[in-house]
Amino acid sequence: MSFATDLKCLKCGLSYSLNNKAVIFGGCHSCKTDKFLSPLIVSYDYKRLTECTTRETFGKKGSGLWSFSDLLPVQDNRYQVTLDEGHTPLIKSNRLNEELDLDNLFIKDESRNPTWSFKDRNCCCAISKGIELGATVAVIASSGNHGASTAAYASKAGIQSVIFTKGSINDAFTTQIQAYGGLIVPVTTSEGRWTLMERCVKEKGWYPMGSYTNPMPTGQPFGIEGSKTLGYEIIQDLDWRVPEKVVLPLGLGEGFYGTWKGLSEMEQLDLVDNTPSMISVEVEDGAPLAKALNRGLDHVEKIAPAPSTLASSIATSITSYQAMRAIKDSTGIATSVSDEMILAAQKLLASKEGLYSEPASAAAVAGVRSLREEGRIDRDETIVIVLTSTGMKDPYATTIPPPIAAIEPKWESFLDFIHTSHGLSD
Repeated sequence: MSFATDLKCLKCGLSYSLNNKAVIFGGCHSCKTDKFLSPLIVSYDYKRLTECTTRETFGKKGSGLWSFSDLLPVQDNRYQVTLDEGHTPLIKSNRLNEELDLDNLFIKDESRNPTWSFKDRNCCCAISKGIELGATVAVIASSGNHGASTAAYASKAGIQSVIFTKGSINDAFTTQIQAYGGLIVPVTTSEGRWTLMERCVKEKGWYPMGSYTNPMPTGQPFGIEGSKTLGYEIIQDLDWRVPEKVVLPLGLGEGFYGTWKGLSEMEQLDLVDNTPSMISVEVEDGAPLAKALNRGLDHVEKIAPAPSTLASSIATSITSYQAMRAIKDSTGIATSVSDEMILAAQKLLASKEGLYSEPASAAAVAGVRSLREEGRIDRDETIVIVLTSTGMKDPYATTIPPPIAAIEPKWESFLDFIHTSHGLSD
């Protein structure tokens, strides 16, 4: 049973109906300005939830994300779509922590999800609520993980998906989206994708799986609810201990804010006594949130031109108000890293922990490394890094080594090769 009550503006608190499709996805009209647009966030009957929720009962209903169904917005269980997402491992670092000079470093590996990224939490919940609202076509502007996950969950739910991509999209994502039956529509400009998506929503009645709003992205309110289960699991995985800091790469901020919402709800439900600080990591050639906070702004301004980076999943020129709120409300840190730092972190993570992440995920590792060197993270703090997706989604972002010539199947040839090519000897 869902305890969801309504949608509330994150800025002014104005209440909206959970099921009014005409207003759900466009942000709050009441406090909108020419520079600012606030998202609508799902609210719950927290008083009743507090009365009936304990550590022993929390997360014990259903499977996948739906074990937290009381705190998700789908009101009729018949519409719950699942690919058994969530419940990903929290891995205690044994070697990377030494490299980063940390005692208590943990890695939440979201590449174990069905389409190999944390977007599956978002899309599981968003598609399920969409089916409950009568959706027949799901539409998203994405050239990566969000598009692939949308296509997968739409397929599972038995509806069509349309994915507006950039003109250039890597082969791995094209193959994955099309395998799930998603219809790819390449568009020459990033902004043009949002324009077309908005018309599809307003004129065709298609169901939006992400942002299309201006002047700021508002996200998908029901998708954010799926993302918040990351926060729930982090606390459960740590046996109800609250880490000092939780670190994620930052694009448009749905997953980032969702994780924070889950963490803060656990305090609101009296399951824990405090909350961690959130750390966002953006690409240095951009960093709209870090720049807005450094300037003391109460909104995020668009960066022009869009950042050029190998971390394509977070190559955004703007982020959301909810991302800003997560940093402010958690007394967090917004930082940024270079492509060189990202590549070094990706290699370090793979070679020390056996985890091959996409460049955007490695940005979180690079951010922790940088903040530790600056003294903004203490050695004895418990740090959780969220790896958002696998490196196999974008393997060509990594430097491609030259081809290796084959050897004859002779022992002497092997010994010579392993020594001269790889420096390995007795």
